[in-house]
Amino acid sequence: MTQEQIKLVLKRMCIDVFGKKAVVAWDIDTMAEQLERYAGQYKVEVRLALAQGILESHFCVNPAASRSRTTHNIFNVGNVDDGGNRYFGDWQGGMAAYFKLMAREYCYRNEGNTVTAEMMVAHDFIRPRGGRYATAPSYTQDIAKIVEKIDKLIGG
Repeated sequence: MTQEQIKLVLKRMCIDVFGKKAVVAWDIDTMAEQLERYAGQYKVEVRLALAQGILESHFCVNPAASRSRTTHNIFNVGNVDDGGNRYFGDWQGGMAAYFKLMAREYCYRNEGNTVTAEMMVAHDFIRPRGGRYATAPSYTQDIAKIVEKIDKLIGG
C-alpha cells in the first residue's frame, strides 16, 4: 500500500466516521509514514495493521477511545480486559510494540515471512504456539470485514 492509500483509509474509515466529534491527536502524514515504515521493517502487512487499528480504537480517533489515547496505544497491546494498561511515550512506541508483537508471535513461517490479514484470519488470530490475540469471539470476522472494506476503498 502507498502512503496515499494509507491516508485515504485513515481519513475515510477513522476520521470521517466521527465527523466533528473525531479526536485526532496525530498528524496523518506522519501516521501513514510510520505505518509504512514499521510494516516494512517488521514484515507485517499494512492492511492488517489498519484493520486492527480501526477495530481496536479507530486509531484513537473514536471519542470513546480515551484509554488508547492516554496510553498512546492504538492497537491496545497490553491493554487487557482486566483493566491493565501498557503506556508508551508516543504513538511510535505503541506502533513499534504492535508490529514487533505481530512479527514475533503471529507469523506462521511455513506460510511466508510476512504476517498478512489472510494468515491471521485463517488461524483465527491464534499464535503458532497457542493463545489468541483478542478475547472477543467475533474478532476474526470483524477484522475480515474491515479488510474487505479497505480493499474496496483502495481498489484492491
